[in-house]
This record gives sequence, C-alpha cells and structure tokens, in this order.
Amino acid sequence: MKLQSCNNCWFNGLQYGVLGLSVGYCSRHRKILNAPGETTCGWQLRKDLTLGRAVEVAELHQRHYAVEFVARIVDGMPRERDTSHNERDIQLLGRDPVAGVVLDHGELGATVESLAQLKAMPGSRAELAMLSLARGYVSHCVSRKGNWTSGLHLYWWSRQRLGDIPEIEVEDLHTMGAIQLSRQIDLTSWSLMMFRLTFIEDMIVHARQQGDPLGNISSLTEQAALALSTFNVHRLSVWLKTKAIPQLDARLPRGRYMAMARELQSQRERAEAR
Repeated sequence: MKLQSCNNCWFNGLQYGVLGLSVGYCSRHRKILNAPGETTCGWQLRKDLTLGRAVEVAELHQRHYAVEFVARIVDGMPRERDTSHNERDIQLLGRDPVAGVVLDHGELGATVESLAQLKAMPGSRAELAMLSLARGYVSHCVSRKGNWTSGLHLYWWSRQRLGDIPEIEVEDLHTMGAIQLSRQIDLTSWSLMMFRLTFIEDMIVHARQQGDPLGNISSLTEQAALALSTFNVHRLSVWLKTKAIPQLDARLPRGRYMAMARELQSQRERAEAR
C-alpha cells in the first residue's frame, strides 16, 4: 500500500490496505476510485497516522497535489479512467451493502445516519467504513467549533470492541500479497485493531483540546508501539484489554458516558422543540 494513496485516505471508507472492495469511493469528490492504490489528491488524510500528524502531513501533501481532482501519485495529473461517477457504475457499486451506505454518507443530511447504519452492520468492512468516515465527521464537527462529544457514541462503540480480534474473511480481502493467507489475515486484523485505537486517540486529542478528563491520557498508539515488538494480534488484544481500556475507563467510565449521553439527548430534544 502506498501511504499517500486514496487507499489510505479517511475519505475512502471502502478500503484500507488489502481489506475492502477492489474499487474505492471518495466521499469528498463523490467518485468511484478505480485505481485507488495509484491515485491521490490534495485532500488526502492518512488512515495510518494519528490526528495531529495526519494534519501535518496533509498540509505538505497539498503543496504537491491539487484538491480539485483525483490525480496519479507519480505526476499529479488526472486520468479519466481512474475515477467514475457514471450513474450505472454507482448503481452497481451500491449493490454492496457497505458501499451502499458509504455512497449515501453526507448526502441529504445522512452523515450521522450512515455512521449509525455502519455501526449496526456486521463484518470488518462495515467497521472499516465507520472508522474512516467517523474520523472525518468528528474532526469536521470540532473544526466548526463543535463539541468533541459529537463523536461520543462512536467513541463508546469503538471502546466496547477495542480489544476484540476482528473476524476477517477471505472475501473481505480485495487482493493477496505473496504471503500465507493466515498471515495476511493476521496482518489485516492488526491494521484494523490499530485503526480503532487511532480513532480512539483522535477522540482523546479532541477531548484534551476542550479540557475534558479523557484528554489526560498520553498517546495510546505510542504506548502500544513501545509495549509490542511484533505484529501479534493476540498480544495486541491482551495489551488493549489490560492496559489501554483501563486508562480509558478511568477517565470515562460507563456511568459518566451514560450521563453525558442523556444530556446530549436532552439538548437535541430542546433544539427540536424550538
């Protein structure tokens, strides 16, 4: 995977490495990505980086690639065949359940609704789509002077499964490298588990910026890197359950989460009554 490619971008919820469909979809340009491993644009935000670093790299990236179109990494120029927004192509892609929800994301006010649908869908591809689009959704809300709690339910859902090893099926992989299938699935599971942790860390950063106790946790991704020397999903799972989750629950236990959730619900109801 080329780290600066559409495959590795927040706005493509259909792929991450070998996980996902054979084509991607950019929710920013609203186009099917036919060569996502070879293309990029100035809006790219990397899935593999934590929030602050992703933004820093994006600023550098935008110096070399235009935001107006999807281009080839090699020369920054667009190729017509690399993307599609043809109605027939969109209809075909929408037959896939996960892709159908991703296509609707951001259309007609369906941003939160699509994330809720993805949360409820089984499978690693649905989780990948939810995490990808959630990173963009929460960051956008906070950038518009919103509260970090706009992602509260997404945070709690991710915290609930943080230490679980994803069930990756063969059909979830759009390509195979020159390694054993079992090893590829383990590496893909590792990537998705770390992607969960990266989203959790996004939420910690947003909370820190707004003075919430959750923000007092030091970088969990750095802690994981120091504690784990190999790509072993079982050791990662144990570390998340015994080291990461206790830190999260010390700052945001279930009781506090429920109280905050009730307050958010009351705020929505008051706003709707006006």
